[in-house]
Amino acid sequence: MITKTKLVKRIFSSLLTAALAVPMTALTAHATGEAFFYPPKNPVMTDQQFEVSVTFSADSEIGSVQANIAYDDSVIEFVSSDNASGGGGVLTVNGFPDTPSSEVDFSFTFKGLSAGNANISLQSCQIYSPDSELIGSPTAYCVITVGGDKVETKTETETTTTTEKTTTTTTKTAPSNGIPDKGVLTALTVDNGELSPAFAYNVYNYTVNVDNSITNVEIEGTTASPSDYIWYTGTSECQVGENVRTITVTDVDGNAATYTVTIIRAAGGDEQQTQTVQKKDSSDTSSAVSKNANVMDQYKKMLNTALAIVLIVLVIALVVIIIWIRGKIKGGKKDK
Repeated sequence: MITKTKLVKRIFSSLLTAALAVPMTALTAHATGEAFFYPPKNPVMTDQQFEVSVTFSADSEIGSVQANIAYDDSVIEFVSSDNASGGGGVLTVNGFPDTPSSEVDFSFTFKGLSAGNANISLQSCQIYSPDSELIGSPTAYCVITVGGDKVETKTETETTTTTEKTTTTTTKTAPSNGIPDKGVLTALTVDNGELSPAFAYNVYNYTVNVDNSITNVEIEGTTASPSDYIWYTGTSECQVGENVRTITVTDVDGNAATYTVTIIRAAGGDEQQTQTVQKKDSSDTSSAVSKNANVMDQYKKMLNTALAIVLIVLVIALVVIIIWIRGKIKGGKKDK
């Protein structure tokens, strides 16, 4: 027969175990996934084969990845991949890590068809855990330039002692107008809203305010040299609040410059009008810091909720114990 004392102990133990399990569940329920393209650093020529790789990463072990990759088949042609099939502008990706890992890389071989810029974008992506639970649905894209020529100036000089010719390669660093001739943007445009401040090649951080009705903002950059490689991160779709986009320009020597555009979409209802947002000092703030701050805020909210549940459970347990003790006292008095 179970005595009242054992019964109360069991109830208290069960409630306490359930309460302590809540914060652990809350803190582990939000895994995230990311994806990044790695195209050639330099423009490719027509009929030239080249590789584009994409890295999928998560804050937990990856079980499998399923996605579609869209590309401009009028500029580039899909050749082969161990983890993708398709053609005509769309690839179907289905793969998994060879060994347990929180990161997996896939490679794709393409061929240049005609001169121009080809967009390659990740669509309908799902990263799953080994237990088939969804980790994240990231987006990413890059731009491939086909038909560009390496920019260099060659001069020939005669030696005075021999008839041999010597070829010297020189590169200009900045024209007379002060703008470098490679490795920077000479123009940056958005199809909705306006850049703040106004664009300048040596200003690397911008803000764009748009109304709530704007759900898509396209960004286009113009490089100083045809040989510069340009790489975009982020998605053109805009959520309410801040949407961070980056444009990285790399010259033929590997020097890179990154421009950051923060698109702020206004909330609906009474806040339909675009809010004025002061430009932050981005020299001390990066998109990674903002992301970590958001994650920490989410964890704090979940932890506060979990602690509240623990407190409620403990109060209930205390009430049960008090009622039991009072019952024991009354029973003892009757026995006397």
